[in-house]
Amino acid sequence: MDAFAAHVVVVGGPEEERELLAITLDDGDAIPLFGSIEEAREFLDSTGDFAKHWRPEEISAERLVELLDFQGEEVAYVALSPPPERLEGGMEVQVIPRETFTALLRRQAAGSPEEEGRRRGFLRRLFGR
Repeated sequence: MDAFAAHVVVVGGPEEERELLAITLDDGDAIPLFGSIEEAREFLDSTGDFAKHWRPEEISAERLVELLDFQGEEVAYVALSPPPERLEGGMEVQVIPRETFTALLRRQAAGSPEEEGRRRGFLRRLFGR
C-alpha cells in the first residue's frame, strides 16, 4: 500500500449531502477502498439500481485519512477491494480496522520523500553542509 498514491472510495447517496459508502459485514460496517476507478465501478455495477446514487472518486491519502477520521466509531473497518456483489457463495473480504489503517497512512506520510528532504535540508543548514 502506497500512502502517496491516490485511493478510490465511493461517494454519493440518495440524500443531497454526499457521504462515503459503507458496507455491512459480519463484524460491523466498513468503508470499501479500491485500487482503481474501474474496480470501484465493477463493484457498483454489481449492486444494480443501488449504484445510481453513488460514484467512484479518487482522493489523496491525506483526504482519505480526514474522511476516515470523520467516520468516528460509526465505521469500524476499511474493506480492501471488496469483490462485486454478484459473486455467489461466501466472499472473503480483506478488512483492516479503520484506526489501524489511518495510523499506517499517517506513518507512511511522515516518512515521505518531501519530509525526508526537509529534514536533511535542516541538518545541512544546522551543520553547515
